Amino acid sequence: MSYTLEEFKTKIIREHAMKKYIAILKAAAKKTYHPTPNWGNMDFHNMIEHLGFAFELVLQKNKCATPAEQIPRQQAFLRTDKPMPHNFRYPYLPPEPLPYKFAGIDEAIDQLEKAIEKYQIFWRENPEAIAVHPVFGEMGHALWDRVHTKHMKHHFAQFSIAIESN
Repeated sequence: MSYTLEEFKTKIIREHAMKKYIAILKAAAKKTYHPTPNWGNMDFHNMIEHLGFAFELVLQKNKCATPAEQIPRQQAFLRTDKPMPHNFRYPYLPPEPLPYKFAGIDEAIDQLEKAIEKYQIFWRENPEAIAVHPVFGEMGHALWDRVHTKHMKHHFAQFSIAIESN
């Protein structure tokens, strides 16, 4: 596959951002304590597993729970710099955190990293794909990236994890 210069720059920026987010999580996990949430009922381990689950959504056949007439407004929100609201409810998850899938935080971060890699491979192999998100509807690569960026920033804020601007 060949890229225009602008597409290549966007691709590099996306991949760099995800690597940076993983590095930040690994650094937070090495602390002797784990951050407590500012809102919600997930702990640090739940949050990491939850992020991994979110990256795997693109590989699944999803139904959208949002009524069709609300999708344009939902997708318009993704194009803004507004953060996701606290206590955002995902329609297909129970109110309480799911049991841990992985024994420890390091393993959960490793699995998150693998989920991000699968996500990136999916888009490299299917650059024009349209995949259904359970809240935001049918979307291409750019909007899926917006979802994940907002989602990660949302949970980093939930746990007071700083994201450096470099």
